[in-house]
Amino acid sequence: MSVVARCARALVDGKVLADFAFAMEHGRIVATGNAEEIVRRYPGAEMRIYGENELVIPGFVNGHSHAYQILMRGWADDLPFARWRSDALYKIVPHLTPDQIYWTFRLAFDEMLAAGITTVAEFFYVNGAGNAHAEAAIRAANDAGIRLVFARTWMDADYAPAAFRESIEDARSRTEALMEAFPGVHICVAPHSLHAASHDMIRAAAQFARERDCMLHVHVAEAQYEGAETLERFGATPIALLDKLGALSERTVAIHAIYITEDEKRRIADRGARVVHNPMTNQYLGDGICDVRGLQALGVTMGLGTDADVRPSIIEEMRAASLLQKIAKLDGSALGAQAALSLGTSQGAAALRVDAGELSAGAFADYIVLDVANVDPWIPLPNHVVYRAENGDVLETVVGGVRVRQKNDAPPAGALQALESLVTQLHL
Repeated sequence: MSVVARCARALVDGKVLADFAFAMEHGRIVATGNAEEIVRRYPGAEMRIYGENELVIPGFVNGHSHAYQILMRGWADDLPFARWRSDALYKIVPHLTPDQIYWTFRLAFDEMLAAGITTVAEFFYVNGAGNAHAEAAIRAANDAGIRLVFARTWMDADYAPAAFRESIEDARSRTEALMEAFPGVHICVAPHSLHAASHDMIRAAAQFARERDCMLHVHVAEAQYEGAETLERFGATPIALLDKLGALSERTVAIHAIYITEDEKRRIADRGARVVHNPMTNQYLGDGICDVRGLQALGVTMGLGTDADVRPSIIEEMRAASLLQKIAKLDGSALGAQAALSLGTSQGAAALRVDAGELSAGAFADYIVLDVANVDPWIPLPNHVVYRAENGDVLETVVGGVRVRQKNDAPPAGALQALESLVTQLHL
């Protein structure tokens, strides 16, 4: 059965359109246009009516997440990165059971849906013992109703916990098994980083991505020391090294890309690689500021991610992305609301190679409804979304045409109890 969303106001290609409607079938948008015309074309459709105080916009796209890190919130704040990783991350994540993964991810994904995030790229590295943990995470996404890009990490560094490490052969065969078991999920490879995956593993992951035509996500140039370290050890800076390893192409999603040279920026653009910027986590961990404006000027496709999930919110990521560019460039026009909104919706979806982030025919029917009843009438609504909106303004979240979250819905039953038991067990 067709469903028609009739909107008094909708945000389409960055512009607010009045009396707009779109029809949905089989999880995708099949037609858009003037409300009266669309209603006439689909006379038997289920109607969803959104009024003047509601703004319908494309669902937000979260290009990089580590959902299990919600368990570190509060008690792991204010640590330098080395201690944050060793005394917090490694204290919890390697010890999670598949059941604990499930409930942690259910809660994290529910928070994302409540904040209007309809697609999430989950960078998942608890793979050392096989696919049981990954399967639990994917089930959590399916049960929550969020659209999932599952970036399955390949990691073999000696220093990493055993729960994260595996051989190239195991990584390949287990990734193939996940793809076969979950054909409806966007599963791709994610060699963790230049320091946590061997060169052989990165080459193998790049070859796998070419063979299976999937994306390749990788942490790169997140910290200042990486550039000097890779240059000293391998005679190349991080992006150049990825290129030498055959892992820089149109399939590459470079996570962070903060400390890169002008030559590396051009190389990213020339290879057609994409970048996901994580401004809130970069501030939280004291990492630095990605040159979004410089990369955008070169035509690099970019998205935004919540990364450590201190507070999953693409609204806050868009705002932070804009404000950080303004202060980094000492220019109030460095990254405006329209550009930031694109990073969190249409451009962010393109960075992941997902048909989302737009209210257009052919795209997934992923959208959210924002409460704009109290917005001053002179404020352009795109500016309001980026600079003044809050997670609590999200009234309804729809994925594939299905309402999966409404304001004031309770957290998933059982999640808080399961996680309270986990916290007690680990003596946090």
